[in-house]
This record gives sequence, C-alpha cells and structure tokens, in this order.
Amino acid sequence: MRNNNSKLVFEYIINCIDRDFVNDYGYQKQPETDKEKLEIILQIFKREYNFNIKRLGIYQAYMEWLQGLSCAGIDFENYKILQLAKEWGNLKNNASERHEDKILNNWWNFITVKTFILAKRLKINIDFLTD
Repeated sequence: MRNNNSKLVFEYIINCIDRDFVNDYGYQKQPETDKEKLEIILQIFKREYNFNIKRLGIYQAYMEWLQGLSCAGIDFENYKILQLAKEWGNLKNNASERHEDKILNNWWNFITVKTFILAKRLKINIDFLTD
C-alpha cells in the first residue's frame, strides 16, 4: 500500500498505542509525547520478541509481533483496514476486489515500515533493538 498522506498514518500509529498497557509492563510514568509512546512500544516489542528480532530481523519480527495483536492495537479486521485505506486516499470507493486484496496483503508490512519511518522522524535510535 502506498500512502499519499503519511501524517494521517503516523497519527493512527500513535493513537493505536494504548496508554493503559504502560502499568502492566512496569512503567511508572505514563508516556505523554509521541516519542515517548513509540519508545515504550519498541521497548515492549524488544522485551517480548528479542529472540525473534535476532532470528528474523527487526522489520520481520515487528511485523509478526503486531500480527499477534500486541499492545500497539493496530486494526486487524479487513473491513477496518479497507476503511482506513479509503480515508488515507489509498483505495477508491469503487476499487476492485483485487486492489482490496493487495491492500490487505500488504497491511502489516505497510504499518511496520511507517512505524520505523516515524521512529526516525521522532529521532528514536532503534539500535537498542539489536543489542
């Protein structure tokens, strides 16, 4: 899925981060900024998926972690994904089933790539994920 409006996708990713999970993972301070939210998600990802990061690499492991309905709260239902694609301008209302399938098949990769682009924009050093 290519995206014509990355800002909306970045906002979506940040808004999907459930603030209530923070206490469950032992964090004393609630994340307030977008950077803090994303940093904590990445820390939790490393804590839960460190073995798979080493085995699969950061991107593939993150994509797999998200699909496990992680605390990131990314939508997984097809109709919601297609609705978001329409809102973001990636899918026309009269799109073919083939185009819808293409969007759905690329969803997790798309969100993973956008997450790491957002991390870079927020100046989050992801090197800690491979330590």
